[in-house]
Amino acid sequence: MEDKKFQIPPGLEAAMKALAKVQNLKPISIPNIDLSAFAKAQANALAVFPEIQKQFAAQLQPWADLQRQLERIALPTQAAIQQMAEAAKRIEGLIPRPSPEQIQLFEQLARTDKRKRALDRLGLLPHPSTPFALLDADDGDEVLRAGVEQHYRDSWERISQDILERAQQFDIDEEATGALAEALAAHQHGHYRSVCRLLLPEIERVARVELLSNDIGTIRVQEVIGEPGLDLPINQTNPPGYYALMLYERLTDHIYVRVDAANRQKMEADLVPNRHAVIHGLIVYNSFWHSLNCIFMTDFAFQVVSAIKGLGSAAEPEAVSAAS
Repeated sequence: MEDKKFQIPPGLEAAMKALAKVQNLKPISIPNIDLSAFAKAQANALAVFPEIQKQFAAQLQPWADLQRQLERIALPTQAAIQQMAEAAKRIEGLIPRPSPEQIQLFEQLARTDKRKRALDRLGLLPHPSTPFALLDADDGDEVLRAGVEQHYRDSWERISQDILERAQQFDIDEEATGALAEALAAHQHGHYRSVCRLLLPEIERVARVELLSNDIGTIRVQEVIGEPGLDLPINQTNPPGYYALMLYERLTDHIYVRVDAANRQKMEADLVPNRHAVIHGLIVYNSFWHSLNCIFMTDFAFQVVSAIKGLGSAAEPEAVSAAS
């Protein structure tokens, strides 16, 4: 009867099997980019982002598989994890005894998953300024939303200063940091429409200037970033790791996709603005959350451009036509 106190929490055995694969996961790093595809087709300044995303996919597959397995599992609570550790000797016959490192990793994965789900419910992108302590609480979504908004309103002067100081360390031009500074001030004064309409085109301008030698109109890319190598781990971005991958996906699969009749309603419901919708007046982005997400994505995109420049020297692309 006493052994019933030490039953394995639901899903824990499956979780341990999933975690057994962790030791085989390789560090994630920015891949070499094969530029032959660019040489055969015309591409705009943002073509580098989808290309990088494609090559990340192979590296990220083991992590994605692990994440999917964990999402199907009823994750144990902190108390259940502690119970598991204390009862390890009693259940050795059922599952391998977890090491302290495995237990710590499991706690980190459970915490990260909880935070990701909270951000998804809020429609908020991750950022170095994210108040993770609020995400870790068990408050309802309305209480959580109000708390996160109050955090940013109360701390915006400090947060905006941190964002600007970080941007000044990136390898981007003064126009980029100037535009970002204006957007941060506009957000503080509630000019949320202005933030979105300023920053989304600015990301494209920065990519064009810094990666494609500021060519005008349609261009043929001979070389964008040279031989990038595998020396820059993805955890050098801020936020790092899994949160950076979330931002990469949004940058490549949402921000710069074309809005049409099939996806317009979905785009309107998303609190992360879309460039095509902004430029062509297809969707109105005028809320606190629209503006905040736009600032966070710009912060991240500027980091990506700066990192790509650091991986190799961009060659002069040959202009094949001018803008009409």
